[in-house]
Amino acid sequence: MKLAGFLTLLTSLVLAACTPGGFDSVQVQDAEAIIGGKIVKKDSPIAKSTVGIYDISTSMLCTGILLENNIVLTAAHCVNPDIDETFVFFTTDMESIIDSYDAIHKSAKTRRVTAAIVHTEFKSPEEIRGTSNPANDIALLKFKGSVPGGYKPASILSAKEVLKPGTNVIVAGYGVDSDEVTELDPEKTEDLQALVDEGIAICYFDDDAKKDRCVTEKMSGLSILKSTSVKIGSIPNPYEFILLQDKTHGPCTGDSGGPAFIKSGSKYFVWGITSRGDIGCSTRTYYTSILAYKTWILENSARLFPYK
Repeated sequence: MKLAGFLTLLTSLVLAACTPGGFDSVQVQDAEAIIGGKIVKKDSPIAKSTVGIYDISTSMLCTGILLENNIVLTAAHCVNPDIDETFVFFTTDMESIIDSYDAIHKSAKTRRVTAAIVHTEFKSPEEIRGTSNPANDIALLKFKGSVPGGYKPASILSAKEVLKPGTNVIVAGYGVDSDEVTELDPEKTEDLQALVDEGIAICYFDDDAKKDRCVTEKMSGLSILKSTSVKIGSIPNPYEFILLQDKTHGPCTGDSGGPAFIKSGSKYFVWGITSRGDIGCSTRTYYTSILAYKTWILENSARLFPYK
């Protein structure tokens, strides 16, 4: 990769928020009101940098954000160690392609992933339960081929002071738009362990209720890019933000790795990616701060340059 490519990426990450009038005076705007979201139009600024990610071998669907030099930023937990059947989707409608093996391989709207780097200190929710430690849920993908027309790398926020509790932000992703949770009584549910083993039931410790819970989830929705508006609730550590949501608006399964934007005028600046949330997608979601991992992104993007 030519040095110019690296300098372009460096500029996009560090200076992307600089505009002729300066970005320090950014005016954060409310967005129109993923669950409860509106379908993103093809010509929207959100659609031009948001991509889908799908692994055929595991049927895992995620979302990502396009950077310079054929690199996609996403969540670490979205990356299968074996990337041979992982593809990046350049379309607002993954649904029309995702069920066809041939279409995924041959479509002009897909690109095969050729390399991936996952943060070496990525932790699962279980590993950090009960702490305020970050999950380091961040990864980079490199894909083969050119970027389709109409797409361009995201502009990355530099004015981190605008990110504070109460700020409205815009989130986007290809995830489900319905997640119905049904509570199970462990003492009255027959063959509970069998249900857990089959993936029908989920049992976990509820940190808020301070007790064990068992539930079933019924998720539905098409793999179509949607966006909605939520508020920053709190900042548990320097690397993550907690966004507040309810059962009618917010990210859910399939939105992992998807972007969180700040809107200024007609421009969108990405600052975070979806990491994890509560079962039922009804209360809060953790977002990884892109700004906090700026150095990591730069160094590891450079490592991916030789791959084609």
